[in-house]
Amino acid sequence: MQNHSTHPIPKDAIAIEMVNRLSADDREAFEERAAIIEYDGQVPRAHAECLALLEVLRRDALAVKGAVVLQVEIDGGTEWLLTTDLAFARAHLADIGGSEVAVLDLADVIYEQYGGVAVLGTLG
Repeated sequence: MQNHSTHPIPKDAIAIEMVNRLSADDREAFEERAAIIEYDGQVPRAHAECLALLEVLRRDALAVKGAVVLQVEIDGGTEWLLTTDLAFARAHLADIGGSEVAVLDLADVIYEQYGGVAVLGTLG
């Protein structure tokens, strides 16, 4: 779960839980969209937040899952890292001399790279 202590707390109980799982970029998009909907649509803040959350999820259905896959290069080989903390994974990758190639969809990676079933292991 992400820590967004500098952001206002959403009004809707369900939205609170989901919004707390958003990445920093998705949280910013959510806040901006909620403000626009509230102001331009003249709807209550809680309703605007629910609509804004739907918009974030429309763009990325996995935004609240809390897990992402990084395609990386380590020692000349390609690996796929599953993480719940993108910033930590990127820092760890830099520490071990790896480089990020892309952020990918988990289901696509499991299907395309592992034939539908993958075994998890620990990096380094």
